Amino acid sequence: MFKAWLRITQLNLCVHSINVTACFSYSASAANYNPLLVVTYSLEVEAERRKRGLLPRVVFFSGNKYSITGSMALNSQNKEQCLKESIKMLDNIRDKLHGIPLDVSVEILPSKRVGRQASLVELPPILDPKKPVSIRSEMSFLKQGCGTDNVCQSNLVVTSRFCNKKPNQDVFTPIPLEGGVPLVSLSDQKEIALEITVTNNKGDDAYEASLNATFPNALSYSTFRVIQNAPVTCAANKNGSHAECDLGNPFKRDSKVTFYIILSTAGISLNTTELEIDLVLDTTSEQKKMDHVKVRAKVAFELQLSLSGQAQPSQVYYSGEVKGESAMRTESDVGSAIRYEFRIINLGKPLTNYGTTTLVINWPKEVIHGKRLLYIMDISATGLKKFNCSPANQINPLGLIKEPTSNRKRRAIDDKSSTEGSVALLTDKRESKTLSCGSGGSDDSGALCEEFTCPLQELDSNAVITVNARLWNGTFIEDFSKLNYVYIDVKASLRMVGAGQNIVLKKSDTLLRVTVFPERQAHQHGGLPWWIILVAILLGLLLLALLIFLLWKCGFFKRTKYEDRVPSYNAMRIKKEERDDKAEQVNWEKLEKKPWITSWKDNEHYS
Repeated sequence: MFKAWLRITQLNLCVHSINVTACFSYSASAANYNPLLVVTYSLEVEAERRKRGLLPRVVFFSGNKYSITGSMALNSQNKEQCLKESIKMLDNIRDKLHGIPLDVSVEILPSKRVGRQASLVELPPILDPKKPVSIRSEMSFLKQGCGTDNVCQSNLVVTSRFCNKKPNQDVFTPIPLEGGVPLVSLSDQKEIALEITVTNNKGDDAYEASLNATFPNALSYSTFRVIQNAPVTCAANKNGSHAECDLGNPFKRDSKVTFYIILSTAGISLNTTELEIDLVLDTTSEQKKMDHVKVRAKVAFELQLSLSGQAQPSQVYYSGEVKGESAMRTESDVGSAIRYEFRIINLGKPLTNYGTTTLVINWPKEVIHGKRLLYIMDISATGLKKFNCSPANQINPLGLIKEPTSNRKRRAIDDKSSTEGSVALLTDKRESKTLSCGSGGSDDSGALCEEFTCPLQELDSNAVITVNARLWNGTFIEDFSKLNYVYIDVKASLRMVGAGQNIVLKKSDTLLRVTVFPERQAHQHGGLPWWIILVAILLGLLLLALLIFLLWKCGFFKRTKYEDRVPSYNAMRIKKEERDDKAEQVNWEKLEKKPWITSWKDNEHYS
């Protein structure tokens, strides 16, 4: 019977060298049987792991091999012969949880005898068939964070949500939910992100913790982003349909990590209505229930259309006489001209693949009792190859003659100059009314509306729809002349026709308001209220009386006397001698006060 045993030092994670001692001995049924046996041995590490195509974690120091073979002579029974080998651990190993197996096997080499004994028939010793030819010993890692039993029981949990990513920025915002499911609205963004959070609350360290993500054909892996410098790395296959993210080895107890997998949306087509991503956690630690999560989202294509409008002019006036339809020949007979412009801008992809975009105009055609309100002369478009609006029979139904553009402009300038400078009239009450379109074509504002639909065929970037209309002068003279002003509202919106259910057009509408005034001359014919005139006269008289009083207080009205205008004089007669003596005396007193005159008098002996 052949015996072998192994003595292996326990492996610590921070140790890169393991000493192995293998000892061999044999015993036979006969106690006096002590032949010299030569055996061959083989030491091999991680044989099964290499058979599965996995990279080994250790090699023998001698030759950097995975196995060592040799021979050894055993002189007698129960006498051990030992050998020592060293094993080194390779760098960057992942599996630190499972032990490293070492297999030892032996074979007996046939002995060669010489002389007389060689002629005798002697059976060679063999190994006991009931005993295994090889034995296995396992080198275990000293695992920290796995409890006293050295068994790691993790508790990994994963949560995720879809996010929008700002172009060229690592800024992520959660995608809003619709019916509890994220709605991925695609316009011009090329990428979306999947936010993933993994926790290991109240669990042992998770060794070789990883997350495997499988993507649908509509999405493909682009890259990943990590926040707060978490030790996460992701790698994908060639076509980007699968990615594996390493969460750490080990993923510590009570750890939490959040990262983003950025996905390309280039594979999403109009037929894509839903996205589903499979997320599977994996670890070599023990865990009873491993999360397998399916992340779902709806897909909608958001059209980047905007609608704006302008009415020129925004204020119009009416006056004159009421003229019947039979008497009208040209468009100027109807009333003031109004030009409505609707501008549609497409910031996204061309709309040829999505369906037909339609401009819908809710037009206040008549007042509630059937009189005309706004009369359409024509509708035109720029930026479109094909254009028509319906119903066409509501566009210039009377067949009025259109005026040249130059005449329209000149008339508009004349109308503006005639009304420019008008001021709000002082009345006791300002009355107004709003005429607009509601649901069903009319509302409490008193307007009957016609819905015009204008398909925007082959709309690429932008287009302008122009509606030339006339204010029906007679209706305002008859029905609204007592009002200070009237508002007329024209509403327009965009609508998709023939588009799929996953085509989304955000609310895009506009309201154009025109204010209609009676002309100043026509409105002044009624005169001002009498009390305004009376108050104005009394105020004027009061101001005049106040002015007269102030002038009177200032003496403006006081008459001056003759004596106040002529000056008075006091005269006296002086004798000639006295006057001469006094003059001479005064002159000498003045001269003596000057030093140069005194000096001259002394020199000349003047007396």
